[in-house]
Amino acid sequence: MGLRFFTLQESMKSEYDAFADHFSRTRGRAWSEFDLIFPFVKKKDRLLDLGCGNGRLRKFLGCDHLSHGHYFGFDISQKLLDIARNSFPKDHFFRGDFAQKLPFGDDNFEIVVGIASFHHLLSKKDQLFFLSECARVLKSGGILFLTTWKLPSKYFWSNILRGRWRNWLVPFGHDKKPRTYRRVNHEMLNKLCLKSGFKVLRSELFRERNYIVLARKS
Repeated sequence: MGLRFFTLQESMKSEYDAFADHFSRTRGRAWSEFDLIFPFVKKKDRLLDLGCGNGRLRKFLGCDHLSHGHYFGFDISQKLLDIARNSFPKDHFFRGDFAQKLPFGDDNFEIVVGIASFHHLLSKKDQLFFLSECARVLKSGGILFLTTWKLPSKYFWSNILRGRWRNWLVPFGHDKKPRTYRRVNHEMLNKLCLKSGFKVLRSELFRERNYIVLARKS
């Protein structure tokens, strides 16, 4: 993936580790877009959550809806994974970089989810590789659900005037340090998923908050 991207990912890991406790405390509630994936999840499905953080999606689904041991969380931050493991000891958690090949076999999951994580992929090449890996680990007919932030428009000119067309610097975290995010909307998500062989079921700006795409592996 290249030295520069590796450096960015290592920096991101260190930063999320540094404010993991604060980040986890501010990620205790479900987002309204979680409701979109709920009808597709069956109790015995295997669900992979890429960029799982503290495992709040697992908390939202609950063990009555998804059986113990059927949730697989994957994140770059060891400290956030430690929080998730303590909260959900019967499920499975892995540390890694989702811009690389995923450590799971082919046709392994009914559902793959990425909540506010896709915008950390800073090139089209990395985005397409990520989607190819999602397709690889999904079973035929499996569901992919992604959300990306609608980056605040107040940072438009500060980025555009410096030639940052796609990868924006946006203050984030308790320290408000500028961090790099890929600007992605639902139309881009739609095209990328189609190019990766998915059938798009829904793509939109959800309640003026986040862009979402819901797709099925053909």
